[in-house]
Amino acid sequence: MKDWMKAGIAGAMLASAGAVHADTGREAAQLEGLRQLEVKLESKYQQCMKTARGTNATEHCMALKWKGADDAVKAAYQAKLTHAQEYVKIKGANESAEVPAMLERSQGLWEQYAEAECNGLYEQSIGGTIRGTVAAECRYRMAIQRLVALDEWWAS
Repeated sequence: MKDWMKAGIAGAMLASAGAVHADTGREAAQLEGLRQLEVKLESKYQQCMKTARGTNATEHCMALKWKGADDAVKAAYQAKLTHAQEYVKIKGANESAEVPAMLERSQGLWEQYAEAECNGLYEQSIGGTIRGTVAAECRYRMAIQRLVALDEWWAS
């Protein structure tokens, strides 16, 4: 992950938590978990690239990295949705019953945004052989950003 992206993610996390209410232990754990995921996915990518020959092989390696991050997003989203649904049942009137539906809507809109963004970058590079890799890298970046955003939902 690029340094500017790490700084942006860390900054966004701190800004969203607020300086007074920052839960530094939770933020540190989140960053460490994200770092470990990135290291794991980067290792798989580098291993794949050792034998990659040509554009298609490079795209394949980047797609492996992106799909690993995407799997993490799907798992995190499902865990947050399940938690939200269960929490509303337990707490009843003390919690908004709308939150699970709002999380579902948020996920759907994020999926649309990520697809539009990455498809746009793909089209922008349509004349080049690297377009598939550009799109896969975009999808990886979007997945990492979504993991950070999902952490704000029903922190558990």
